[in-house]
Amino acid sequence: MPTAPVNQKLIGQVLADDIYSSSGVLLLGKNTTITYAHVDLLWKQRVREVTIVDPWTEGTGEQVSQQLFQLEADEETVAFYVQALDETRMIFEQLQQGKVASLEHFSRIFTNVLEKSTKQLGLFRSLYVLEGADSYTYRHSLNVGILCSLIARLLKWDEQQVTFMGNAGFLHDVGKMRIPKEILLKPGKLTEEEFAIMKKHTTYGYEMIRKMEGGTEKLALCALLHHERLDGSGYPEQRKGDEIPLECQVLAVADIFDAICSDRVYKGRTSPFEAAQLLWKEACNGLLNIEVVTIFVRYIALLYVGAKARLSNGDEVEVILIHPDEPMRPLVRRSGEFLDLRYERKLTIEKMIG
Repeated sequence: MPTAPVNQKLIGQVLADDIYSSSGVLLLGKNTTITYAHVDLLWKQRVREVTIVDPWTEGTGEQVSQQLFQLEADEETVAFYVQALDETRMIFEQLQQGKVASLEHFSRIFTNVLEKSTKQLGLFRSLYVLEGADSYTYRHSLNVGILCSLIARLLKWDEQQVTFMGNAGFLHDVGKMRIPKEILLKPGKLTEEEFAIMKKHTTYGYEMIRKMEGGTEKLALCALLHHERLDGSGYPEQRKGDEIPLECQVLAVADIFDAICSDRVYKGRTSPFEAAQLLWKEACNGLLNIEVVTIFVRYIALLYVGAKARLSNGDEVEVILIHPDEPMRPLVRRSGEFLDLRYERKLTIEKMIG
């Protein structure tokens, strides 16, 4: 296991061993994900070096490395995704017309694409190369369901929980079907009054899932609370910390990531690397669950090894290597030369192009 000095770069790393004080008191347990507070504690206790889990040989790193040469989504997987997208559009439009659907109907749409997506990692690349904002609401629901299931697996949750998170992600924005289209599809910034109406989609979603055949309180709460933040700055109830169910904390990460990476009517997409950077910042600022963000960001970054990207200066590059300490700033190759984005701080990966 590698060792690391106790400093700010340790934040987000996972401890490989228990850490004790000089008097034998347990300070931090094995598998703890390090935060700012932990770094401060270790420094005050004169702990200057710790052993960390190596993401390249433990957990997700190993799982990804075994599949790095199978990252192109096959035609069958893409076909399943497109079919699920069409079916999602149809059922959401029915909801807009006031019709009531069952949870079984939603699950049937989602199950096939979920099974394919977890076996074909190339689908994740394809999701964020798609152009166009016209089908954003439907695509976002499908994507967030896929991402929620992925995160649940990364957290080593059982298959029942993985399926639940898929459904929770798929249905998290169902309340938007009650939002007037002129607000939902407005190609510009919402006014305060319009945003107040938009925020009601969480409450609408809760009500719709509770009335849905097969809908549960736990599933409805995911729709209600996916915009809550750990510091109490979210909505609609301004919950804090453990008042927010862990499932909703996972959903918040998936929701933000997909929203940033997708084309929307009022904003173009951002690259997965810039989205990961924002998630990391939000986690360090106490808004998002840092353990969830850490494991997700590292996994997603590894999926893009070998992918083509465009830098903020317009140069096209290939992602060559993901650095465990800064997965959002990889080593890239540009016209035969290597460029380490850890040392080129003015450059960012602006867009994935293949």
